[in-house]
Amino acid sequence: MIVTYASTVISFIALIVYSGLLFILLRQNIRSKVRFFFGLYLASMIIWSFSSLMIFTTPDIGAVLFWNRFLLIGSIAMPIALFGFVEAFLGIDRRVILFVGYLTYAIVQVLNALGLEVTSAYVSNGLLINQYGPQGSHFGPTVVITGLIWVFFVFYSAYDLVNEYRRTKDSFYRNRLRYLFLVVMFILAGTMSNLFYPLSQFPTDVGFNIISAFLIAIAILRHRLLDISFVVRKGLLYSIPTVVIGASYYLVILLALYIFPPKGIQIFLLSLTLAVIMALVMQPVRDKAQSWIDRLFFREKYDARLMLQRVSQTAAYVLDLDKLTHMLLAEVTSTLHIGKAAFFLKHQETDEFYLIAHVGFKMAPAMRWDKSHPIVQVLTGLDHPLTRHDLSVNPQFQALWEEERSALIRMGAELLIPLKVQDELVGIFILGPKLSEETYTEDDELLLMTLANQTAVSIENARLYSAEQSRREELDTLFQLARQLVVTDEVDAVIQSTVHHVVKSVRVTFARVLTIEEDGSYLCRAAFPIRALGYDLGLGRVEPPSLSRYYQRVIQQKKAMLFYRNNQTMSNEIRHDLMLDFAVTLCLSPLQIGEQTVGLLVLGERRDVGREPFDDNKMRMITAIADQAASALQRARLHEQMENSFLETILALANAMDARDTYIHNHSDALAKMVEAVCCELNCNDETLQAIRWAALLHDIGKIGVPDEILRKPGPLSAEEWTTMKLHPEIGAKIVAPIKKLSNVAPIIRAHQEHFDGSGYPDGLKGEQIPFGARVLAIVDAYGAMTDERVYRRAYGREEAINELTRCAGTQFDPALVDVFIRVIQKVTEKLA
Repeated sequence: MIVTYASTVISFIALIVYSGLLFILLRQNIRSKVRFFFGLYLASMIIWSFSSLMIFTTPDIGAVLFWNRFLLIGSIAMPIALFGFVEAFLGIDRRVILFVGYLTYAIVQVLNALGLEVTSAYVSNGLLINQYGPQGSHFGPTVVITGLIWVFFVFYSAYDLVNEYRRTKDSFYRNRLRYLFLVVMFILAGTMSNLFYPLSQFPTDVGFNIISAFLIAIAILRHRLLDISFVVRKGLLYSIPTVVIGASYYLVILLALYIFPPKGIQIFLLSLTLAVIMALVMQPVRDKAQSWIDRLFFREKYDARLMLQRVSQTAAYVLDLDKLTHMLLAEVTSTLHIGKAAFFLKHQETDEFYLIAHVGFKMAPAMRWDKSHPIVQVLTGLDHPLTRHDLSVNPQFQALWEEERSALIRMGAELLIPLKVQDELVGIFILGPKLSEETYTEDDELLLMTLANQTAVSIENARLYSAEQSRREELDTLFQLARQLVVTDEVDAVIQSTVHHVVKSVRVTFARVLTIEEDGSYLCRAAFPIRALGYDLGLGRVEPPSLSRYYQRVIQQKKAMLFYRNNQTMSNEIRHDLMLDFAVTLCLSPLQIGEQTVGLLVLGERRDVGREPFDDNKMRMITAIADQAASALQRARLHEQMENSFLETILALANAMDARDTYIHNHSDALAKMVEAVCCELNCNDETLQAIRWAALLHDIGKIGVPDEILRKPGPLSAEEWTTMKLHPEIGAKIVAPIKKLSNVAPIIRAHQEHFDGSGYPDGLKGEQIPFGARVLAIVDAYGAMTDERVYRRAYGREEAINELTRCAGTQFDPALVDVFIRVIQKVTEKLA
């Protein structure tokens, strides 16, 4: 008896499950081949399950035989319908094979009706007994044809599924194929059970069909095997708990009747009591079933609800616009299994919609849509997504240029979702097709609009915060740069400060400054990389003439311009000269003061970050830095010109002093040459050599403040005259000091009359207190004075002068430097000899 009940329950569950799936399918459009064959498959399984149920609930032997033959109508149709469904799902045309299947099916059914399959069938002790002919064999000769139909169509379906699985690389599609393959395998296992006599007496094949039904349900609802509407969720919510509760109640009643056989009113009381208990016990099961159904069958919707919860909880606290948009892209693409998605945000100053983040799309980083773009105009008035179909049929989009239309087609956008704050369009969320190649359902669009409404305010807040942070960074950057530029009037210092600052503040790979020379060429005066690049940035190089037209274009535009490596109009040579073989994007900003251009600021970005590396905030900062640098550079150039003019004036005065003082005519030039020889002997650096050389040329310029009668007096000076003469080092230092180029020369001029023992003037410095250059100059000056012819005395010979220097070493002169000077004089003498 228990065996009969078990067989009945198995058949009943199979009937309910397959009927539910067919009911759901019939609520959809079943005109497609996939749904049509799937419907035939479900119908055949319903006939099979219903016949099995009737076999185990009908006591009449004749009725059992009828239902047994009726069962073959469904069981033989099932593999053919399954084959048609698999081939339609895979998109394979097998019409000839299907026609042969239909014909064979018709022949088998005729033979079945004639009694050539089974002649007798009955249920004994819960077991189904089939007989054919007087010998009592289980099946007739047509069972061979039936078996061949099963084996051929089921194995052929499995074969095509395996081939398709090997061919495709789409993991989502592969999951669907796995479930279909498992369905085929369980059906095959159920079929094989009929070959073994003990198992053939039970509805084992029906049990395997139940497992297949659940696998199909999972494949449909979790992996989108078919496009089933939202009604599935409600249907399963009530049907699955109902089946579980009904089957449990039925089994409990049967068990109770078997253990405690009641009579009369006891049957009613027992049924009522068990019904109340089952209702109380199963109510929590229903709530658990809801969660289980959502997780198992509606994974996508279940994940979508969780995604909305996560986004709503985190979006409000994320103020980094880049981080927020990439987080949303990751959430949506992973939850809905989408390969392409992008965010366009509105720039408040230009009203353009610019690309801020994308995944999968092949877009130009600088892609923008202005407010007159048809898509922007349409989305401004919509409160629902714009579909790809809308783009193809909406007359408003006929206004798109062919280039824009081609860009949209290449983009492959399926949905464009407006992001609005107080009815103002602040962004556009673009989604590509699903990886499953299914269309977006109304539920998907509703979910995405809910997400858009939830996140639009967060995105706008993040954008405002980002804009405020950018303005603060910009002001801080300009303030710091201004502090650096205001303290220098040297052209090189201005240029170096600019390139260092712009690389660190704008965060680019490298920066260069090109100045426009007198001949119109462009000279790279400074280059600074963010790190060691192993690439020549052309420091000190004159730019190739072929680049002049690009530089002139930037100058004429009077604003920063961007150049890209993938610009197809550029030759490889131009791309190399612009360094776009190294950088991915180049920004050229003119250094202009009014109508005058002093140079170009060149910024290169090597990283391919997937979006425009020079966004509006960076471009605004670059322009501000370029303006500030141009102003400082112009000021430094003017200052340099003024210093050069002043220096020329001083040199003219120095020459005038040589001409005025007959004793020192050409004296300064001679000293400069000797100073150079001494500095070379000491391996002095270029800066020290130039400072001492300038001091040698200008050391007597202070004598401009000494009267002629003192300078030209043939005899010894009086004490009062000496006092006046001793002022000339101070006067000379004061004349030279304002010139920054000579800032290190003034101390040498002031101290060139100091003595090593501290007896000199004007400050009485001693030993190492006296600047190195002044100690060198004192020796050279004394030697020159001794070897010059004077009115009041004859010129010293070389040996006499050297002896005098040696005698005064340690008192008037630095002894170490005296030795060096003597060595230099000897070398010069040897060369002349």
